[in-house]
Parts: sequence; structure tokens; C-alpha cells
Amino acid sequence: MAIEKMKLLRITGPEKELDRFIARNLLNSDIQIEDAKKIYSKGWKLEYYSYDYTIKENLKKCKDLIENLNILYREDYTNLFIENTVLQIGTKLERVEQAFLNLKNEMDFCQKTKEEDLQKIVSVQKLEHINIDIKKLYELKYMKFRYGNIETSKLDAIRAELDNMHVILFEIEKKPDITWIVYVTTEEFVQNVDVFFNMQNFERVWLDPNLSGTPKEYIEKLYKDMSDKTVQMQNLQKEMEDLADNATHLLLSAYRQLQTYDKINKIKKLIVHDSKHTFYLVAWVPEAELNAMIEKLDTCQNMDYQIEEKLQNKGPTKLKNNRLIKPFELLVKMYGVPNANEIDPTLFVAITAFIMFGFMFGDVGHGVVFLILGILLRFRTKDAGDILIMRRFGI
Repeated sequence: MAIEKMKLLRITGPEKELDRFIARNLLNSDIQIEDAKKIYSKGWKLEYYSYDYTIKENLKKCKDLIENLNILYREDYTNLFIENTVLQIGTKLERVEQAFLNLKNEMDFCQKTKEEDLQKIVSVQKLEHINIDIKKLYELKYMKFRYGNIETSKLDAIRAELDNMHVILFEIEKKPDITWIVYVTTEEFVQNVDVFFNMQNFERVWLDPNLSGTPKEYIEKLYKDMSDKTVQMQNLQKEMEDLADNATHLLLSAYRQLQTYDKINKIKKLIVHDSKHTFYLVAWVPEAELNAMIEKLDTCQNMDYQIEEKLQNKGPTKLKNNRLIKPFELLVKMYGVPNANEIDPTLFVAITAFIMFGFMFGDVGHGVVFLILGILLRFRTKDAGDILIMRRFGI
């Protein structure tokens, strides 16, 4: 049970090495970044880094490609690294995205034409047993025909008017509710006949203007076209699976790198740079980790560092407790963290929390509920899960 001292470290170096330095040394560490512009005396000459919004755009694009290609992945933010620039990653993603979109558009087109062919089959299926070239009916110079369905209950009224009209009616298929019909009239009287049948709620079915041959021949051709498109879609699906196999490593690597860049850019908002492409970084480093950080900096070319002594008492506080007590730091931080000259109350909170919890939830039933909840939270929120489990067993 203690409060670990933090040392303020100033670091400067070339901008081109900043991203890799942050990824290797600052991410997933206890080092806390300070606003550099407030520390450096010549802050008026320094500028903050702007957030690179192409990172978010590429992250979304990469995640969409991974999901669309059914590639398994985990939202793992601990495996952080960078190998390529954001621009290079974006170029690679564009190539994969273009290949994916080309295949998807072809598959969508095949699926759409299959559905259209099926609708054409449905529209002409009632005429299948009629052995006549439909195209010749369209080519009649003085005659017009209509094909569709009408309520069966309307047929008697229609038949009663046929003698007074210039029309021939053919009943194709009769059912209790509707009847499929074809009527033929002359070009001279087609308007009046159409008005009459429309008043009887005639639903016309528009045939494919490219329909040729008998309805049966036309349907057979459409079924063959649908079969060919099914084979084509199977081939395209195989190409999509091959694309997923070939792009898996690239996409997963790009996703991890972009996650890393996203974290880096969040840190860089407190880092500044000058017109000579030099970065200025200020960080609070736990005293126990200071020597290890200095050793790393000594291996970095063109980087300088300085330990700042004047502001040591104004730094953040880092609580240092053993594994058993550490989860209760979460409760302490909820109410405020002591400074370097004060006492760490985590042990006291851990002891009293058990007592108070015993007063409030002493029965076995509550204990089982919180044990289960603690186990579930252990995989999501480590501190909260540990606290609930230890409270259950009184550890």
C-alpha cells in the first residue's frame, strides 16, 4: 500500500520517429502524457498535432471489409504495432475494397436478373399451354390484345355486354376468386373496350416486349438463363472466398495498425512540434520505470531527454498496491486520488467495503448473484469483477 512517485520527463526528437516511439514505449503503459505546450517556455512557437481523420475512415472501411468477407477477428486493443504509414494502409485497403465491390456488384446483378427472370416466368406462365408465337400478336397491324386477370364474380356482367362490344374474350384459367383472361379487339375500338374492362377492375399483366416464340419456349429459355446465372453466382462466390483468404492477413494487420494509429493520435493531441519537424513530448513516468525508459531513449538516435525537477510535486498520483488490494483502487479513484504527500487509503477501503457489504448483503442468495455477476464482469471489466468475486468469498 503506497503512492508511487512520478518523474517528469521531457523528450524531443524528429517527427518521423514519433509514431513508432509512442507505439513501442507509451501505449499500454502507466506513463501519463502532459500538455507539452504548457511546459515548454517557447510554447508560442509550437503547434499541436491535428487529428488525422483518415484513420477513422480507414478503420471503418477495414472493419466493413472484414465483416463483409466473413473474416474472424477480435476487438483486441493490446496487440498494437505499426509497419506501414496510414497512407500505405489506405492504398492497400482501396485495392481490396475495389476487388470486393466488383465481385459484389456482379453477384447483385446476377441475383437481380434472376429475380426479374422469375417475375417474367410468373407473368407468362398462365399462357404456357397456348401454342402461338406471342410476338406475332404484338405485330398485328389492326388488332390489339390484352392479358391479365379479373374477379370471377365479374364474368357474368362482362359476358352480358360482349354482344354489344367489338371484342373476343378467352378464359385461360378460371378459379373461384379470379379468372385469367385474354381479350382481343380492333385498333378502332380498343380504347372503349379498355375503359369497360378497367371499370370491371381488370388487372392487366404486361408481358416482356422482347418475348418471342411460344410461351412454353420463352419459359424454357428463361429457366436456362436462370440456371446459367446460378452457376455464374457460384463461381463469383468462390472468387469472393478466395479474395477473403488472400486478404485475411492484410486486413487483420491493417486493422491492428489502424487501431494503434488511432491511439497514437489521441496521445499526440498533447504533443507539439515546431517548423523544423521536431516533436516535444512531456510525460510523467513512474519512478520504478524511469531507468528502463532512459535505457530505451539512449538507444534511439536523434532523441534528447531531460528529467524536470521543478514540477515534481505537481505531478499525477499513481497508486501502488498488491494484486489482492489493487481492484479496490477503482473505488478510491471514484472519490479522488491522494497526492504524493498523502496516504493511500486503498487498504482501508478494501477492509471497510467488506464490512459494509456484509451489513447490506449478508445472505447466501445475494452472495451467489454477485459471484455470478463478478465472474461475468471479470472478462469485461477486470477491477469490478475482482471486487465482486472477493466480496462474495470475503477475501
